[in-house]
Amino acid sequence: TFLQELLMMNYRVRYTVHPMDVQMAVFHCADVFLKQLMVTKLSQCQFALPLLVPDPFTRQIEFPLWTFRQINKSWKIRNTNNESIRQTQPIYKTQTPMVFFFRFGSVSSSKSQLMNSLINEKHDTFFHRNCPGSSRTRVLMDGVVEITWFCPSGSDNDKFTDCVAFCNLHGDAGDHEKQLQILTEMSSVNVVLLPRLDRNAERIHNLFQNKKPLICLFTQDETTVTETNKGKFKIGLKDRNQSDVSEELRRAINECLSESSSTFRLEDVSKHSDVRVDEEDDDDCRRGRAAAQQMMSLLEKKDLTEIKESFLPHQGKLWHQWSQKNRELHRPRGDEIEMEI
Repeated sequence: TFLQELLMMNYRVRYTVHPMDVQMAVFHCADVFLKQLMVTKLSQCQFALPLLVPDPFTRQIEFPLWTFRQINKSWKIRNTNNESIRQTQPIYKTQTPMVFFFRFGSVSSSKSQLMNSLINEKHDTFFHRNCPGSSRTRVLMDGVVEITWFCPSGSDNDKFTDCVAFCNLHGDAGDHEKQLQILTEMSSVNVVLLPRLDRNAERIHNLFQNKKPLICLFTQDETTVTETNKGKFKIGLKDRNQSDVSEELRRAINECLSESSSTFRLEDVSKHSDVRVDEEDDDDCRRGRAAAQQMMSLLEKKDLTEIKESFLPHQGKLWHQWSQKNRELHRPRGDEIEMEI
Protein backbone atom coordinates (compact mmCIF):
# COMPACT_ATOMS: atom_id res chain seq x y z
CA THR A 1 0.00 0.00 0.00
CA PHE A 2 2.80 2.40 0.85
CA LEU A 3 4.51 1.75 -2.49
CA GLN A 4 1.23 2.29 -4.34
CA GLU A 5 0.71 5.63 -2.56
CA LEU A 6 4.24 6.68 -3.45
CA LEU A 7 3.79 5.81 -7.12
CA MET A 8 0.45 7.62 -7.32
CA MET A 9 1.93 10.67 -5.59
CA ASN A 10 4.75 10.78 -8.12
CA TYR A 11 2.38 10.15 -11.00
CA ARG A 12 0.33 13.21 -10.07
CA VAL A 13 3.47 15.35 -9.94
CA ARG A 14 5.21 13.89 -12.97
CA TYR A 15 5.45 10.59 -14.80
CA THR A 16 8.70 9.25 -13.35
CA VAL A 17 9.74 8.20 -9.85
CA HIS A 18 12.91 9.61 -8.30
CA PRO A 19 15.46 6.73 -7.93
CA MET A 20 16.15 7.56 -4.28
CA ASP A 21 12.40 7.48 -3.57
CA VAL A 22 12.37 3.90 -4.86
CA GLN A 23 15.28 2.97 -2.60
CA MET A 24 13.74 4.59 0.48
CA ALA A 25 10.26 3.17 -0.24
CA VAL A 26 11.69 -0.36 -0.29
CA PHE A 27 13.71 0.44 2.83
CA HIS A 28 10.58 1.56 4.71
CA CYS A 29 8.63 -1.55 3.62
CA ALA A 30 11.39 -4.07 4.43
CA ASP A 31 11.89 -5.99 7.67
CA VAL A 32 15.15 -5.54 9.59
CA PHE A 33 16.92 -8.43 7.87
CA LEU A 34 16.14 -7.21 4.36
CA LYS A 35 17.21 -3.72 5.43
CA GLN A 36 20.52 -5.16 6.61
CA LEU A 37 21.00 -6.94 3.29
CA MET A 38 20.20 -3.74 1.37
CA VAL A 39 22.65 -1.63 3.38
CA THR A 40 25.38 -4.28 3.15
CA LYS A 41 25.00 -4.38 -0.65
CA LEU A 42 25.00 -0.57 -0.87
CA SER A 43 28.24 -0.53 1.13
CA GLN A 44 29.84 -3.14 -1.13
CA CYS A 45 28.95 -0.96 -4.13
CA GLN A 46 30.45 2.10 -2.37
CA PHE A 47 27.19 4.01 -2.07
CA ALA A 48 26.09 6.18 0.85
CA LEU A 49 24.07 4.46 3.61
CA PRO A 50 20.95 5.65 5.48
CA LEU A 51 21.98 6.79 8.96
CA LEU A 52 18.93 8.72 10.25
CA VAL A 53 15.60 8.00 8.57
CA PRO A 54 12.39 9.91 9.40
CA ASP A 55 9.20 7.86 9.33
CA PRO A 56 7.11 9.17 6.38
CA PHE A 57 3.95 9.29 8.50
CA THR A 58 4.94 9.94 12.14
CA ARG A 59 8.25 11.79 11.41
CA GLN A 60 9.85 9.76 14.21
CA ILE A 61 13.58 9.47 13.43
CA GLU A 62 14.95 5.93 13.20
CA PHE A 63 18.59 4.93 13.54
CA PRO A 64 18.95 1.51 11.79
CA LEU A 65 21.97 0.30 13.77
CA TRP A 66 21.25 -3.36 12.97
CA THR A 67 21.81 -2.72 9.25
CA PHE A 68 25.47 -1.77 9.87
CA ARG A 69 26.41 -4.87 11.88
CA GLN A 70 27.83 -6.87 8.95
CA ILE A 71 29.93 -4.06 7.44
CA ASN A 72 33.70 -3.97 7.85
CA LYS A 73 35.98 -1.28 6.43
CA SER A 74 39.66 -1.61 5.57
CA TRP A 75 42.18 1.18 5.06
CA LYS A 76 45.90 1.87 5.25
CA ILE A 77 47.68 4.58 7.21
CA ARG A 78 51.34 5.49 7.58
CA ASN A 79 53.06 5.54 10.97
CA THR A 80 55.88 7.85 12.10
CA ASN A 81 58.41 5.60 10.31
CA ASN A 82 56.44 5.99 7.06
CA GLU A 83 55.44 2.32 7.19
CA SER A 84 52.08 1.36 5.74
CA ILE A 85 49.75 -0.21 8.33
CA ARG A 86 46.52 -1.93 7.32
CA GLN A 87 43.48 -1.69 9.56
CA THR A 88 40.19 -3.61 9.31
CA GLN A 89 37.37 -2.91 11.75
CA PRO A 90 33.59 -3.33 12.06
CA ILE A 91 32.30 0.07 11.02
CA TYR A 92 29.70 0.40 13.78
CA LYS A 93 32.37 0.65 16.47
CA THR A 94 35.16 2.36 14.54
CA GLN A 95 36.20 5.77 15.90
CA THR A 96 36.92 8.26 13.13
CA PRO A 97 36.68 12.01 12.53
CA MET A 98 33.32 12.99 10.99
CA VAL A 99 32.57 15.83 8.58
CA PHE A 100 28.91 16.91 8.49
CA PHE A 101 27.46 18.63 5.40
CA PHE A 102 24.11 20.45 5.44
CA ARG A 103 22.44 23.47 3.84
CA PHE A 104 20.10 26.30 4.76
CA GLY A 105 17.53 27.35 2.19
CA SER A 106 17.58 26.55 -1.51
CA VAL A 107 21.06 26.55 -3.04
CA SER A 108 22.17 26.53 -6.67
CA SER A 109 25.14 24.20 -6.12
CA SER A 110 24.74 20.46 -5.49
CA LYS A 111 25.97 19.60 -1.99
CA SER A 112 26.04 15.87 -2.74
CA GLN A 113 28.02 16.39 -5.94
CA LEU A 114 30.55 18.50 -4.05
CA MET A 115 30.93 15.76 -1.45
CA ASN A 116 31.52 13.19 -4.19
CA SER A 117 34.44 15.23 -5.50
CA LEU A 118 36.04 15.03 -2.04
CA ILE A 119 35.54 11.30 -1.59
CA ASN A 120 35.86 9.74 -5.06
CA GLU A 121 35.89 11.78 -8.26
CA LYS A 122 35.30 8.69 -10.41
CA HIS A 123 32.25 7.37 -8.57
CA ASP A 124 29.03 8.98 -7.31
CA THR A 125 28.86 7.89 -3.67
CA PHE A 126 25.93 10.25 -3.04
CA PHE A 127 23.09 10.47 -5.56
CA HIS A 128 22.74 14.08 -6.74
CA ARG A 129 20.62 16.28 -8.97
CA ASN A 130 22.82 15.76 -12.04
CA CYS A 131 22.77 11.94 -11.92
CA PRO A 132 20.88 10.08 -14.69
CA GLY A 133 17.23 9.62 -13.74
CA SER A 134 17.19 12.44 -11.22
CA SER A 135 14.28 14.91 -11.15
CA ARG A 136 13.37 18.07 -9.26
CA THR A 137 10.66 16.49 -7.12
CA ARG A 138 11.31 13.82 -4.49
CA VAL A 139 9.08 12.53 -1.72
CA LEU A 140 11.07 10.50 0.80
CA MET A 141 14.59 11.95 1.02
CA ASP A 142 14.04 15.21 2.93
CA GLY A 143 15.37 14.79 6.47
CA VAL A 144 17.31 11.62 5.65
CA VAL A 145 20.96 11.65 6.77
CA GLU A 146 23.31 9.47 4.73
CA ILE A 147 26.80 8.40 5.73
CA THR A 148 29.88 7.08 3.98
CA TRP A 149 33.56 6.68 4.82
CA PHE A 150 36.71 7.73 2.99
CA CYS A 151 39.24 4.90 3.42
CA PRO A 152 42.83 5.87 2.51
CA SER A 153 45.07 3.49 0.59
CA GLY A 154 48.27 4.57 2.34
CA SER A 155 49.64 6.29 -0.77
CA ASP A 156 50.88 9.85 -1.15
CA ASN A 157 47.87 10.67 -3.36
CA ASP A 158 45.30 10.13 -0.60
CA LYS A 159 43.08 13.17 -0.08
CA PHE A 160 42.85 12.39 3.64
CA THR A 161 45.49 10.51 5.62
CA ASP A 162 43.06 8.70 7.93
CA CYS A 163 39.63 7.11 7.69
CA VAL A 164 37.03 9.89 7.73
CA ALA A 165 33.23 9.65 7.96
CA PHE A 166 31.10 12.01 5.84
CA CYS A 167 27.45 12.70 6.72
CA ASN A 168 24.97 14.40 4.40
CA LEU A 169 21.64 15.86 5.57
CA HIS A 170 19.15 16.03 2.69
CA GLY A 171 16.76 18.96 2.53
CA ASP A 172 16.77 22.32 4.29
CA ALA A 173 18.48 21.89 7.68
CA GLY A 174 16.17 24.55 9.11
CA ASP A 175 13.28 22.12 8.70
CA HIS A 176 15.08 19.24 10.44
CA GLU A 177 16.27 20.58 13.77
CA LYS A 178 16.71 17.18 15.47
CA GLN A 179 19.01 15.79 12.80
CA LEU A 180 20.93 19.08 12.75
CA GLN A 181 21.42 19.08 16.51
CA ILE A 182 22.54 15.44 16.70
CA LEU A 183 25.05 15.65 13.87
CA THR A 184 26.55 19.05 14.72
CA GLU A 185 27.18 17.78 18.25
CA MET A 186 28.86 14.56 17.06
CA SER A 187 30.85 16.01 14.15
CA SER A 188 34.50 16.99 14.02
CA VAL A 189 33.92 19.60 11.29
CA ASN A 190 30.66 21.25 10.15
CA VAL A 191 30.25 22.35 6.52
CA VAL A 192 27.19 24.47 5.64
CA LEU A 193 25.98 25.64 2.20
CA LEU A 194 23.80 28.73 2.02
CA PRO A 195 23.02 31.48 -0.53
CA ARG A 196 23.76 34.49 1.67
CA LEU A 197 24.46 35.20 5.30
CA ASP A 198 21.68 37.71 5.95
CA ARG A 199 18.77 35.23 5.87
CA ASN A 200 20.45 32.76 8.25
CA ALA A 201 22.53 35.11 10.38
CA GLU A 202 21.26 33.80 13.74
CA ARG A 203 21.84 30.13 12.92
CA ILE A 204 25.31 30.80 11.51
CA HIS A 205 26.14 32.96 14.55
CA ASN A 206 25.31 30.03 16.85
CA LEU A 207 27.49 27.70 14.81
CA PHE A 208 30.23 30.32 14.76
CA GLN A 209 30.15 30.59 18.56
CA ASN A 210 30.54 26.83 18.81
CA LYS A 211 34.08 25.54 19.31
CA LYS A 212 33.66 23.06 16.45
CA PRO A 213 35.43 24.02 13.20
CA LEU A 214 33.02 25.54 10.68
CA ILE A 215 33.28 25.97 6.91
CA CYS A 216 30.68 28.19 5.23
CA LEU A 217 30.13 27.74 1.49
CA PHE A 218 28.30 30.72 -0.05
CA THR A 219 26.65 29.95 -3.38
CA GLN A 220 26.21 33.67 -4.20
CA ASP A 221 29.78 34.65 -3.36
CA GLU A 222 32.85 34.54 -5.63
CA THR A 223 35.61 34.81 -3.02
CA THR A 224 38.29 32.15 -2.59
CA VAL A 225 38.93 30.42 0.73
CA THR A 226 39.28 32.80 3.66
CA GLU A 227 39.92 31.96 7.32
CA THR A 228 37.86 34.48 9.25
CA ASN A 229 38.78 33.12 12.70
CA LYS A 230 40.70 30.12 13.99
CA GLY A 231 38.92 27.07 12.57
CA LYS A 232 36.28 29.19 10.78
CA PHE A 233 36.46 29.33 6.98
CA LYS A 234 34.49 31.03 4.21
CA ILE A 235 34.51 29.84 0.58
CA GLY A 236 32.57 31.29 -2.34
CA LEU A 237 31.09 29.00 -5.02
CA LYS A 238 29.58 31.39 -7.57
CA ASP A 239 31.06 31.13 -11.10
CA ARG A 240 34.03 29.18 -9.79
CA ASN A 241 35.76 26.08 -11.12
CA GLN A 242 34.51 22.92 -9.37
CA SER A 243 38.03 21.46 -9.14
CA ASP A 244 39.41 24.62 -7.48
CA VAL A 245 36.57 24.69 -4.97
CA SER A 246 37.06 21.01 -4.12
CA GLU A 247 40.78 21.51 -3.55
CA GLU A 248 40.21 24.54 -1.32
CA LEU A 249 37.54 22.69 0.64
CA ARG A 250 39.74 19.62 1.04
CA ARG A 251 42.62 21.72 2.39
CA ALA A 252 40.31 23.53 4.81
CA ILE A 253 38.84 20.24 6.08
CA ASN A 254 42.30 18.74 6.57
CA GLU A 255 43.42 21.82 8.48
CA CYS A 256 40.33 21.61 10.70
CA LEU A 257 40.84 17.88 11.31
CA SER A 258 44.47 18.45 12.30
CA GLU A 259 43.29 20.84 15.01
CA SER A 260 40.32 18.75 16.19
CA SER A 261 40.57 15.79 18.56
CA SER A 262 36.89 14.80 18.51
CA THR A 263 35.92 11.46 16.95
CA PHE A 264 32.69 9.88 15.85
CA ARG A 265 31.46 6.36 16.55
CA LEU A 266 28.39 5.08 14.75
CA GLU A 267 27.11 3.12 17.75
CA ASP A 268 26.97 6.31 19.85
CA VAL A 269 24.11 7.71 17.73
CA SER A 270 21.83 5.34 19.66
CA LYS A 271 22.46 7.33 22.88
CA HIS A 272 20.29 10.23 21.71
CA SER A 273 16.83 10.13 23.27
CA ASP A 274 15.09 11.61 20.22
CA VAL A 275 16.09 8.65 18.04
CA ARG A 276 14.36 5.28 17.70
CA VAL A 277 16.92 2.45 17.48
CA ASP A 278 15.81 -0.62 15.53
CA GLU A 279 17.71 -3.06 17.76
CA GLU A 280 15.86 -1.83 20.84
CA ASP A 281 12.34 -1.63 19.36
CA ASP A 282 12.23 -4.58 16.96
CA ASP A 283 11.57 -8.05 18.46
CA ASP A 284 13.45 -9.88 15.71
CA CYS A 285 16.48 -7.65 16.25
CA ARG A 286 16.44 -8.25 19.99
CA ARG A 287 16.24 -12.03 19.58
CA GLY A 288 18.95 -12.05 16.92
CA ARG A 289 21.29 -9.89 18.95
CA ALA A 290 20.72 -11.97 22.11
CA ALA A 291 21.49 -15.17 20.20
CA ALA A 292 24.66 -13.64 18.73
CA GLN A 293 25.83 -12.42 22.15
CA GLN A 294 25.18 -15.84 23.66
CA MET A 295 27.26 -17.48 20.94
CA MET A 296 30.10 -14.98 21.37
CA SER A 297 30.12 -15.49 25.15
CA LEU A 298 30.86 -19.20 24.58
CA LEU A 299 33.88 -18.35 22.44
CA GLU A 300 35.44 -15.57 24.51
CA LYS A 301 38.80 -16.12 26.18
CA LYS A 302 39.35 -19.51 24.53
CA ASP A 303 42.16 -20.61 22.26
CA LEU A 304 41.16 -21.42 18.69
CA THR A 305 42.23 -25.08 19.00
CA GLU A 306 40.17 -25.46 22.17
CA ILE A 307 37.13 -23.96 20.47
CA LYS A 308 37.36 -26.41 17.58
CA GLU A 309 37.83 -29.40 19.90
CA SER A 310 34.86 -28.35 22.03
CA PHE A 311 32.33 -27.26 19.42
CA LEU A 312 33.53 -28.89 16.18
CA PRO A 313 34.93 -32.28 17.25
CA HIS A 314 34.28 -33.86 13.84
CA GLN A 315 36.71 -31.43 12.23
CA GLY A 316 39.61 -32.72 14.31
CA LYS A 317 40.96 -36.25 14.79
CA LEU A 318 37.67 -37.93 13.86
CA TRP A 319 37.56 -36.04 10.55
CA HIS A 320 41.07 -37.24 9.62
CA GLN A 321 40.17 -40.81 10.54
CA TRP A 322 36.98 -40.71 8.52
CA SER A 323 38.80 -39.25 5.49
CA GLN A 324 41.43 -41.99 5.64
CA LYS A 325 38.81 -44.77 5.85
CA ASN A 326 36.82 -43.19 3.05
CA ARG A 327 39.86 -43.14 0.76
CA GLU A 328 40.64 -46.78 1.58
CA LEU A 329 37.04 -47.81 0.93
CA HIS A 330 36.93 -46.24 -2.52
CA ARG A 331 40.51 -46.91 -3.62
CA PRO A 332 40.49 -48.90 -6.93
CA ARG A 333 41.74 -52.50 -6.69
CA GLY A 334 43.48 -54.53 -9.33
CA ASP A 335 40.79 -57.24 -9.55
CA GLU A 336 37.93 -54.77 -10.17
CA ILE A 337 36.56 -54.62 -13.66
CA GLU A 338 35.83 -51.31 -15.40
CA MET A 339 32.06 -51.59 -14.92
CA GLU A 340 32.35 -51.96 -11.14
CA ILE A 341 34.63 -48.93 -11.00
